[in-house]
Amino acid sequence: MDLLVICQGLGLAIAAGLIVGVVVPPIMPNWGAIAGAAPLGVLAFVAVLSAEDEPLWPALPLGLIGAGFAATVSRDVAAGATRRERGSIEELEARTPSGLTALVVLAAVVVAGLSVFVPPLSPVVFFALAWLWLSRRRRSERKHEGLRVLR
Repeated sequence: MDLLVICQGLGLAIAAGLIVGVVVPPIMPNWGAIAGAAPLGVLAFVAVLSAEDEPLWPALPLGLIGAGFAATVSRDVAAGATRRERGSIEELEARTPSGLTALVVLAAVVVAGLSVFVPPLSPVVFFALAWLWLSRRRRSERKHEGLRVLR
């Protein structure tokens, strides 16, 4: 099993997850974005592994994790941008701002291209997404910290 091939597959799965996560409506729950991104991430991973005549079994767990996590993070960022722009995302016609969609799709294309030509960069992208997700979680917990004290 070649590590560079796995990094290529992970990068393509992350790119698929980023795109799906930003194009789904912000009102959709996380599991909906994951359900849309996971099959595409697995297919992208399988394409890379089969081109290199590698066994296909790593595509299922790593494609699911890469695409699902990227979709979760990009959906969270898109939902936050929509909430700031409109005041809420409760409306059914709430859409992600087109500028943000274009930026995330461009970032996904860059991630996919870099993962093909510089494969070890895709784990760095995965950990950068994890850092972004954790920092957003901590910030949202701190935001409501004062309300917990009032109880």
